[in-house]
Amino acid sequence: MYIRKRLGKYFVEIKRRGHKSIYKTFNQKSDAIKWGRSVELQLDQSRYRDTSNASKTTLLSVMERHLKERLRVVREPNKEQSRFNVIKKHDIVKRSLSSLSPQIFARYRDERIDDGLSNSTICRELSFMSIAIKKAIRFYNCWLPEHPIPNDIKPKENPPRNRRLEEGEFDKLMQHCKTKRNSYWCSMIEFAIETAMRLNEQLTLKWDQVDLKKMMITILAEHSKTGVERKIPLTPRAIEILNEIPRHIKGRVFPVSLNNFQRAWRSITRNAEIKNLHWHDLRREACSRLMERGLSISEVQMFTGHKTLSLMLQTYSSHNPSVVAKKLNSVQ
Repeated sequence: MYIRKRLGKYFVEIKRRGHKSIYKTFNQKSDAIKWGRSVELQLDQSRYRDTSNASKTTLLSVMERHLKERLRVVREPNKEQSRFNVIKKHDIVKRSLSSLSPQIFARYRDERIDDGLSNSTICRELSFMSIAIKKAIRFYNCWLPEHPIPNDIKPKENPPRNRRLEEGEFDKLMQHCKTKRNSYWCSMIEFAIETAMRLNEQLTLKWDQVDLKKMMITILAEHSKTGVERKIPLTPRAIEILNEIPRHIKGRVFPVSLNNFQRAWRSITRNAEIKNLHWHDLRREACSRLMERGLSISEVQMFTGHKTLSLMLQTYSSHNPSVVAKKLNSVQ
């Protein structure tokens, strides 16, 4: 081990036969000696692994590589891009992989909690970074002694939402939709409740996927979250909505951009004074209404496209107690 002072810092170099030179620079001599002895011990025990690539590689660079790969295969690339755009604003992405630690990511988690983010959102951000780091370790020769994001650092996921439309809220939504210039908002809301379609499925739906004679629509695999094509039966009201909608020249049933939709939805719910209602809650409303109409669980699964019944029941089924009470009292 050779240590020499250069420009106010301590340069450590370790040479061993059969290994390329290993070196690092420190501000304190004691840190230089400690690191040098640790490396020599690892070499003596044949445990040494080269971390030079990890020292030269930033978290941002591996995230960019991971994002590029993800955008080719995910069904909803906008979400992945948005998540990346949020994370890259944080100073943590400037760090090299070798400088990351569980303590650093614990601070990141706590800061995001203080920012008011939900546990689920924070978990998704940490998972995005974790997978990017795993790929760098496995495929790009960025060896680390331990993964800096252990599983127990992630906050507990939020319990599944059970929000449904309360009495009078549907009428409020319809009333305030009609004040908008775009005539599609009312149709989109009601169609979501009739079909249990996801937002992306609605925004990408084209008329050639609609078969009014067979009373069904086809969700293409490339627009489905599960990557599997499915057919959704149409209720009488869903058919009426489709007949009322003007045919757009581009062939889309709902010719609305995601950005315009998001702005309109925030405006509609705010003006209607409806709190804590997400668009995705309409999917739960749809599933619950279908079950309350008497459809079996497997029949409702045709609408949602879930691969397992348990996930659908846990996340999207929330029965209205008043409806259940009426059923009980109607039984003689």
